[in-house]
Amino acid sequence: MPPASYIGLKAMTMLFSLLTWIAPLVLILVWQWSQWQEKHPEVVFSDWLRADPYIAVLLVCLLFLWLIPLGIWMVLVGGSVISAILAARSEQQRREWQQRSNARVLAIVFVLIIHLLAGFIPPSAPIGEDVWGTPLSEGQENAPPWPASEQYIWVLADGAIVVETHLQVPGVLNPMLAPQGVKMVSDVSGAKEARFQEAVSLMDDWTGLNAFSLSSIHEGVVHDYDSVNLLYTHDDIMLDLFGMHPSGEMITVWIPTWGGEMHLLTVIKMGPDPFLGNPGAQSYVDDWLSV
Repeated sequence: MPPASYIGLKAMTMLFSLLTWIAPLVLILVWQWSQWQEKHPEVVFSDWLRADPYIAVLLVCLLFLWLIPLGIWMVLVGGSVISAILAARSEQQRREWQQRSNARVLAIVFVLIIHLLAGFIPPSAPIGEDVWGTPLSEGQENAPPWPASEQYIWVLADGAIVVETHLQVPGVLNPMLAPQGVKMVSDVSGAKEARFQEAVSLMDDWTGLNAFSLSSIHEGVVHDYDSVNLLYTHDDIMLDLFGMHPSGEMITVWIPTWGGEMHLLTVIKMGPDPFLGNPGAQSYVDDWLSV
């Protein structure tokens, strides 16, 4: 049974997720109410909301945000594409955008500010201590404040380096497609390489910041971990010594959670074919999932 402290942290994380979901919805409704009272109080409020279909649809999407993969980013990108197509085909739509652009842009700004601020909320603490004992390193050196993250590192008796990271995913409440989205951002931002460099710097024979680099074996495969299908990525660790030579491998498993948090488990092992007979670092992941 999970300790009370862990349950308390999960409850606090879910509370922040609920506030992130409700706050922009309430803010836009209050703002629209004030606009209605100021300009057309004689009209039924629901009719006032329906008068601008763009804001009305945005409110509906916010109401059902828990059901939308990639959350507010899917809403904004999808809404922008659909709006552009409608404006290109309809003179009336172009006029509506000219007349209502200020209100629509302000609504988007309200939503973005709240969801982006949610990225500063501290995530839950990693739980690997219950599996591998006291971590060798807690916290990520030079970690950016946004999105907030917590990272623990262990060096195990078999030589494996295990890194558990909990990461906020602002604007995303539904776990569907979240690993793919976060992985793409991680690849672009260099976060994966930074996580790797910090972990291998704990090795006794560490030879310097630029001695190792990553070369992708595959970008993502779904694997069955004790009846749980999870995405994992697999990289070769290349040693730069008179040319690039494979010297180990790194596997990262991605676990999205409801409410906007991503849990990652990275296992680094040196040597030739270190995960032979243990595909997807299954033994380490199964131990982690059993907590």
